[in-house]
Amino acid sequence: MKKQISILLLTLFTLTACEKQLLRQDELLQKRDAVESATPNLLLSSVIQQSTFAYSYEGGAGNRQLATTVQYMQGNRNSDDNTYRGFPKPNSDLYGFTTPIKLVQASIINVHNLGLKGYEGIFLIFKSLLWSTLTDLYGDIYYTEGLRGQDGILFPKFDDQKSIYPALIQNLKDATALLASSTESIDKTYDIMYAGDKAKWIKFANSLRLRLLMRASKNYTNAASEIAAVAALPLMGAITDNASLPYLAGDRTYSWPMGNSYMGYSDNFMIFRPSKTLVDSLKVLGDDRLRVWVAPIEKPWTNVPAQNGTVVATTDPNGFSYSSTYEYIDRTKSGIKGAAGFIVDSLTLYAGYTAGMYENVLAANGSWDFPTTIFNYKISKFTKLLNENSNPLLKADIMQADEVQFLLAEAIVKGYVASSNAETYYKNGVALSYSRWGLTLPGTYFNNAKAAFPANGTTNQKLAKIALEKWLGNFLMGVEAYSDHRRTRLPAFESNGELISGLYLFPLRFRYPQTEMSNNSANYQAAIAKLDKGDTEYSKIWLIQ
Repeated sequence: MKKQISILLLTLFTLTACEKQLLRQDELLQKRDAVESATPNLLLSSVIQQSTFAYSYEGGAGNRQLATTVQYMQGNRNSDDNTYRGFPKPNSDLYGFTTPIKLVQASIINVHNLGLKGYEGIFLIFKSLLWSTLTDLYGDIYYTEGLRGQDGILFPKFDDQKSIYPALIQNLKDATALLASSTESIDKTYDIMYAGDKAKWIKFANSLRLRLLMRASKNYTNAASEIAAVAALPLMGAITDNASLPYLAGDRTYSWPMGNSYMGYSDNFMIFRPSKTLVDSLKVLGDDRLRVWVAPIEKPWTNVPAQNGTVVATTDPNGFSYSSTYEYIDRTKSGIKGAAGFIVDSLTLYAGYTAGMYENVLAANGSWDFPTTIFNYKISKFTKLLNENSNPLLKADIMQADEVQFLLAEAIVKGYVASSNAETYYKNGVALSYSRWGLTLPGTYFNNAKAAFPANGTTNQKLAKIALEKWLGNFLMGVEAYSDHRRTRLPAFESNGELISGLYLFPLRFRYPQTEMSNNSANYQAAIAKLDKGDTEYSKIWLIQ
């Protein structure tokens, strides 16, 4: 692996320009000579790694704005993200994807000219993945003319999202056809995702196609029939089918975005805490993922005087140890008396940060004795696992088999797929999600009425149950959880905690980057003229109109 990564890093150095450069400048400087002279195997490794890590960082654990928006976490004290305050600002996440997209598009041309159908099919999958992420976040985007500075197109026009989605879905159809008809073998060493297994690449293409069809099902022509057709194809059904890569401890670029290379456990890591929505959902379900993701509170509250000062030592499922010291809610102590009215979780080792909380520190479960704003002894941290730079349980995920099972369950409930197996797919999804985190689903899990699939319930009740477990399955995959919630408005967490005031409406899109306004003004203005509320976070993109 080390040798492979060393070769890859050298290749990336010659293939890419600095992501932080302005888009137009970057395009003017970029040369494709390196791509044209690289071997298909090197291109394969580069495309897989660049695409996967860009996606997992910009849309996953590295994007704490989205993770906070969907209430996996909350900022500890004055966090703009808790009340969506980052969304009214222009968002430059677009440019985090430009480098891998340019590499993918150049690589497609290269292997097409060489007649390497299998490689072309794989690259088309990543083309659809990356472009779909951008159009999902922004709406209309320059899919056709974008990132083609080599062709002299420096001011690309924006395509309508309703025309982009059919093109992305067609790419995936083409990808499966190319892979199925290809005669060349895929190099096992350089295929760092599936080790040359074409059948798994085909499952990934079909599964991604199902995701996009479900996402666009409200407005996509013939969505139901296409979803039914895809449901009959080979799809991800086991953990070994998951599209993911392990993180690497030795290089910050390829380490887990919440790891200590980015934020130490004793300081910056504490700025973000598990949300009360997440913690309470796991508690109600009796879900063992609670102890994998959420650490015990350092100073939990107790209503029992005799428990004051009692120390509890715990070890989580991954062997990390913690110490908790109970504190009695002593209303004769001035600090505690002032905070007592804000205590919402006592007699528990696990408590989350209330959604939408912005400035009132004492409202964070009655916290009162922490020395600086990053400390908070009455709210759980994330576990030490989630501060590792790498771990077998931490993956740069693109898509997992559990998501596919939940998509199939939803498609059946909505009548897109003629089957009575919605409950089976639902249960499979939960079990697969558990397995990804090193756990075995207890045989009694679904005995809990909160976890049981409501087979005789209403359509809305079934969809709510599927959405809850899918949201948990997508833990820290912010772009997927955000896109799903925006589409379904499930789980119903938009009025949780401090958000109940109704002052903070759920944002529906990112604003275009500032550089589009200044460097591509005419096409930017044409694009925002189509938005019902202009270039704001409340305009409805085609997917949700």
